[in-house]
Amino acid sequence: MSVARNVRQSPAVLVIFASTLIAVMGVSLISPALPAVQDALNITESQASLLLSAFTLPGVVLTIPLGMLADRIGRKPILVPSLVLFGLCGSGIVFVESAIPISLGPVVLAEAFPVILALRAVQGAASSAIAMVTVTLIGDSFDGDTRRKLIGTNAAILAFGAAAYPLLGGALATIAWTVPFLCFGLGLVVAVPGLFVLSEPERKQVEDGEGLRAFLTGPTSLRPYAVLYAAILGIFVILYGAQLTAVPFLLHNTYRLSSLEIGLLLGIPAVAMGTPATQTDPILARVTSFQSIALGFVVYGVGMGIVATTQSVAVSGFGLLLFGFGQGFAEPITDTALNELAPDEFRGSIMSVRTSVLRLGTTIGPPVCTVAALRVGYRHTLLAGGVLAGVVGLCWLAASYR
Repeated sequence: MSVARNVRQSPAVLVIFASTLIAVMGVSLISPALPAVQDALNITESQASLLLSAFTLPGVVLTIPLGMLADRIGRKPILVPSLVLFGLCGSGIVFVESAIPISLGPVVLAEAFPVILALRAVQGAASSAIAMVTVTLIGDSFDGDTRRKLIGTNAAILAFGAAAYPLLGGALATIAWTVPFLCFGLGLVVAVPGLFVLSEPERKQVEDGEGLRAFLTGPTSLRPYAVLYAAILGIFVILYGAQLTAVPFLLHNTYRLSSLEIGLLLGIPAVAMGTPATQTDPILARVTSFQSIALGFVVYGVGMGIVATTQSVAVSGFGLLLFGFGQGFAEPITDTALNELAPDEFRGSIMSVRTSVLRLGTTIGPPVCTVAALRVGYRHTLLAGGVLAGVVGLCWLAASYR
C-alpha cells in the first residue's frame, strides 16, 4: 500500500475529509426540501429561499476573523466547536418545529421561522469555519506530493457531496420536511473523534496583528493571491449558479426530466471531477498552477456551451462531463497554490479569505443566473457564461506563456 494511501486512511485525515462532507451539506441537502418547507411553514417561495441565504451570508463576513483567530489559538479549537455548533443548530431546527403545538398549525409554525433562520445563520458561520480549517490543516500538516494529493481528494469529496446531497435531501423530504435537518447531527458525531485524533500542527505563533499587517504591506507580491481569489469566486459562481441552478431548470424545461433524472445528470460532473482532482502531481509536472486553472476555465466554457446549445440529453451529459473535468483542473489547484504560497503563521488568515470568497460565490451565483435567465432564458445565460469562462481561461493561458 502506498504512503499516500496510508495517509488518506489515517484517523486525522479521515476526520478532515468527514468534516468537509459536513460543511458542504448545508446548502445542497436542503435545496430540494425547500418546497416542502414552504408548505409546512406556510411561507412564500422567497421566504423559503432565505434558508439558503441565511446559511451562506454569515460566512462571507465572519470567516476572515475566524481565520485570524485560528492563526492565534490554533486550528483544532476552531474546528471541533464549529462541528458541534453545526450539529446542534442544524438538527435543532427539528426541535423548534416539534415544540410548536400541532393544533395551532402552520400559522404558528410561520412565527417560528425567524428562530429557524437564526439557527441557520449560526450553522452557516460554523460551516464556513469548518471549510476553512479543513484545507488549512492539510496545508499545515503535509507538504509536497502528499499535500497535493490530499487537497485533490478533499476537493473531489466536496464536489461529490454537492452532487449527491440533493438526491438524499429530496428523498428524505418526501418523509417529512424536518428529516433532512436531522442529518446535520452528524456534525456532533464527527466532533467526537476529532477531539481525540486531531493534533495541533507545529507552526510559528502569531502574537498580534502586526505580523500580518507587515506581510500585507511588505515586499511580497499580493497579485498571485488576488488572481487565485478571483478564480475561486468564478469557480463557485459557475458551480452554484450554472451547474446547480441554471442547468436543472434548463433540463426540466427542455426535456421534462424528473428530479431524479436531473439529479443523476448532475452527478456526472462530480464523478468526472475526481480524475483530475486526484492527479494534481502529474498535472503540475506538465503545467503551472495558473495554467491548470486557466485550462479548467476553458474546459468549463466548452462544457457550458455544449449544454446551452444541444437539443440532446445525451450530449448534455457529455457537456456536464466536460464541466466536471474543468472543475477538477481548476478548484483543487487553487487550494494547492494558496497553501504553497501562504506562510505557515498566516495560513489560517489566507485560507479564510479563500473560504469567504467561496461563500460569496455560492451566495451570488444562483440569483445572478436566475435574474439573467428571466431576461434572456437559461440557454443564453449558460452560453454567455460559457463564453465568458472560456475567454477568461484563454487570456490567462496566453498571459502565463509570456
